[in-house]
This record gives sequence, structure tokens and C-alpha cells, in this order.
Amino acid sequence: MTTAGPFRTAGLMALTGWPFLALLCALSIALITVTMVMWNRWPTGWAPVLRLGCLLLLMAAGAVVTADVVNREFGFYTSFDDLLGRLPPVTATPCSAGTGGPPVAPAHGRIEHVRLTGSVSGISRDALVYLPAVYASPAATHSHFPVIELFHGYPGGPGAWQHHLGMTAVLDREIAARCMPPVIVVVPTDSEPGHDGECVDAVDGRRNETYLAVDVPAQLAARYRVSTAPRSWAAMGYSTGGFCAVNIAFHHPARYAAAAALSGYFAPVTDASTGDLYRGRHSVRQWNNPQWQAAHRHVGLPLYVVAGRADPEAQRAIDHLKAAARGRVAITTGESPDGGHNFTVWSKACPAAFDWLAGHLPVSVPLLAPQPQDLGG
Repeated sequence: MTTAGPFRTAGLMALTGWPFLALLCALSIALITVTMVMWNRWPTGWAPVLRLGCLLLLMAAGAVVTADVVNREFGFYTSFDDLLGRLPPVTATPCSAGTGGPPVAPAHGRIEHVRLTGSVSGISRDALVYLPAVYASPAATHSHFPVIELFHGYPGGPGAWQHHLGMTAVLDREIAARCMPPVIVVVPTDSEPGHDGECVDAVDGRRNETYLAVDVPAQLAARYRVSTAPRSWAAMGYSTGGFCAVNIAFHHPARYAAAAALSGYFAPVTDASTGDLYRGRHSVRQWNNPQWQAAHRHVGLPLYVVAGRADPEAQRAIDHLKAAARGRVAITTGESPDGGHNFTVWSKACPAAFDWLAGHLPVSVPLLAPQPQDLGG
């Protein structure tokens, strides 16, 4: 996850503003003062309970102040409405995939939990695979499906796409509305626990990109009916996963037709979570710098980028990418939802991003009416 500087707005309702932090600090100081003054003055019978209550409140106050400092640093939530998910929805836009025909009744796709072992990278990790309802239809027995590969943020895992972003429900709904053709979606584990490898082949380290861009497609092709046609895959991620999606798609344009980044960044990060992935190899770092690549190469791969309106770091990353690209990359900017760097924003941005990606994939599978046995998949 890329670090975001404090987003300063006026008013106590701005969780990333100085007034709110000052209020929390003042309340904490007042609580400490009351505890110290009253420690030996509480009524004898109630003293143990009241002292314990004060200590618990002090610990809670410390946790709240710490949480606000972290929130200011990363820009997760900018207001109580943002924190509670009460921001207005994104304005609905027409579908871009253009599969045609009237909508059909939503049918349920199936999620499979699999272990994908890479023969080239030597990496073995868990993944989620979404199969559209029509995949099980007898009429689609000989059909092969395009693929969208999703990347999660750091820290995190594939389950975040399902539990926080409602991946299955979104895909079922968009496919039924004919906003996108039936697709297979794979969500691999893209990082090691406790280490952000940024999905790159580290110098003298883990070959994350090889696993994600070579081994995962090979494993999927061996297990499922996925399309093997050129540019029949697309990539999308949020936060660090947005960097992964764009960087990997840039490197493998024969496989990926398009990429989308939700609150992503476009230059490699070196910090305590990543360590030194490049060992001072400037050329390798440039190769893994989408912004540099966009500035110096003609990249024939379209991008869809979007960030919350209250996520200044991600908004700046988009601006810098556009300035660097200068027309070398076709960049579409989605409507920015209200909110910061969080799942509420990404869940609002997902449907339009899926539709946009699908518009760049081959429609190799017709939108068949699901059979009765498929509806409960």
C-alpha cells in the first residue's frame, strides 16, 4: 500500500484534519488528568472499579489516537460518513462491454479455492477462481473463456476481493445485465505474509511476476477452459494490487489486453515492507516503474485508473502517470467516488472497472441462458 500524506480539511468531521486530532489529544490529556487527580479520592467501595474503568479508558484513548495518526498517514477514511460507508453512490453509467441483447435473470457463479503451484517460479500459493454460471451449461462445454486476473493490496489476500468487494455478486450482476461477457476470474495470492514483493521478480529473490504472469496462466489453462488466444486476459488491482496489475500488463502485452488500477500507484516503492527488491540495479527498477515506462516507451495497452476524491496521493499518482505518458498510453479515468483509500471506494469503482476491462476482451463465449441446475451454483 502506498503511503499517503495527511489530507487536511477543515472541521472536526474530517478524520484526517488537524482539529480532529487536536480534539482527541485534548480529551486524552483531560482523561489522564482526571485519573491522576481522582486516583486516591474515589469513594472506598467504588475505588477499584473506577480505577479499572479509568485505565481501560486510557488504553482506549491511546488506541484511538494511534488509529487516527495511522489514518492521517494513509488517508483511509476522511469523515465519519466515509468510515461508516454512508457516502453517496457513484452515478450509474451505461455499460461499455456491448454484449447486446436484453438482461437475463442473475445466475450464481461458483467460487473455487485452489492451490496453484508454479513450475517456473517455484512458488506455490492459494488462489480463488470464479467460474460464471454458464461455465457449467452443456451448451458451453466446448467454449473457452477470457480471464480477468485480480491483485489484492498489501497487507491482504485473495479473500478481500470476495469478502470486502463482493466480487461474485458484482460479476453475476454485470454478466446478467450484459455489461460484460462471461469471464473466468482468478485471484492469486500475490505476496508473502509480512513482505510486500510488489509482484516483481526481485533481484536474487522471489520471482513473483513470473509466478503471476506465467505460472498462474499455465495452471489455469491446465484446469479450466480458458481462452489461449492472444490478449484474452485483463488485469486489475487495488492499492498495491493496482501497481501489480499495470506493471505486469505492461510487461506482457501479448497476454493482457488491458489493465485497471483502483487507487493504485505507478512507481516502485522501497520501504520496510518491501526491503531492497532491486539490489541497486537501476535498470531493473526502471523496468518495474510503469510511470518511467509510459514516459519512454510506446505502450500499446490501455489503462483504466480511478481513485477516491479524498485520496490525494492516489490522485497525484494518476496525474503524474498522465503527465509522463503524454499520449503514449491510452488512459481512461473513471469517476472518482467520494472517500479515501478504502474498500468502500473500491467497491463503488469495481462495476465500471469490470465493464471497461470486459470491453477489451474477446467475446468468445455467448451469453447463454443458464440451465435450471446452474442457478444455485
